[in-house]
Amino acid sequence: MTQVSDIAWALLEAHRSGETLLTRAAGSFCGELLTDPRPLTEKQGAWLEKLVAKAGLSSLEQREDA
Repeated sequence: MTQVSDIAWALLEAHRSGETLLTRAAGSFCGELLTDPRPLTEKQGAWLEKLVAKAGLSSLEQREDA
């Protein structure tokens, strides 16, 4: 299973490489996910799912299983 921090890192890498554009708030959120060990709230989880889908990273878990 993919860790939240791995997903956040993948989003930041996609932004850095120009594959997707994160807003300042989304980038800050991803940074928070890298450092904060607390579980996501329902609202945070929904936002993360939207960011992942928008970036085209929805296959992140599938790539990990391969």
